[in-house]
Amino acid sequence: MFATHKLNDNGFAEVRKMKVTLATAVSEVLTQLPDGREKSIFLTKIEEAVFFAAKSLAQKDENHTEKTEY
Repeated sequence: MFATHKLNDNGFAEVRKMKVTLATAVSEVLTQLPDGREKSIFLTKIEEAVFFAAKSLAQKDENHTEKTEY
């Protein structure tokens, strides 16, 4: 149910590419948003999305070296 996947070099490269791509887009959007609650929520949801994107990428067979089941 709570499997953990240990990334290999390919997995790290895919996660890095995803994070760089999103960071570029988010940086552009942040310049347009005024400070406040909505901006804070936006950042929180982006962090959550990055977490789940990385988890998804780690689950690909070619992106991990081992899988630990809990």
